Parts: sequence; C-alpha cells; structure tokens
Amino acid sequence: MRDERFICGIIIVETKSAEDAKRRADLMIGCPKLVASGTRGRTLYSVHLVPEEERWWLNYNELFPQERAEVHVIEDVAYPPALREDIKSEKPPCGANCEGCRFRERYNCGGCPAVDKNPVN
Repeated sequence: MRDERFICGIIIVETKSAEDAKRRADLMIGCPKLVASGTRGRTLYSVHLVPEEERWWLNYNELFPQERAEVHVIEDVAYPPALREDIKSEKPPCGANCEGCRFRERYNCGGCPAVDKNPVN
C-alpha cells in the first residue's frame, strides 16, 4: 500500500435538465477519481478521491467556469485507500480539454489519468 494521502471532494452541479444530469453522470463513470455519482432532478452529485498533492483538481469552478457548482472538500479521508487506476479511455470522461487547460502548466499536471498515453494499435 502506498503512503499517499487522499482528500475527498463532493461536487454538486446544477444542469439544464434531469436528462442532462443523467447524461453527465453516465459520462463520468469513466473518471478514475470518481467514487460515486448520482442525480436528483437536474442536480448532479459526484464524490471524487484525489491525492492530497492534487487538491487543485477539485477547483471545479475554475476548471469549468461556465458551470454552477458547489464543491465540498473533506480532508481527513479514512477510506478508500487508493484510486481506481485501471480505467482507460481515449479522452477525459468529464469532457475537459486537457490540452488547453491552465492547470496543466500551473500544477505540472500530466492530464487525465484515464487517457491512455501509450495506446496499443
């Protein structure tokens, strides 16, 4: 087991409709930092686990300024002890454009961990 510490972020996003909330919840299934998600009407709730040194990843309102979101951070996480690192996809499940993201340079981010950097063709 790693010595890495994790923090938890609960993100609550108001979407345009209940259908949009459900669609976005379905998209996020591929996020390796996602612990749980669900919807209630047009509200999308998601719980994410990130390494302590990647706390900036929970700056949802800065990453997606066009969204209306609340972010609650829980710093003393006892469980789960690790991220789901087995998830791979061609592009970030959340729909972010990692190539144009300011966080990439500011935080030395390598991009979405779900995106396979070395795809097998």
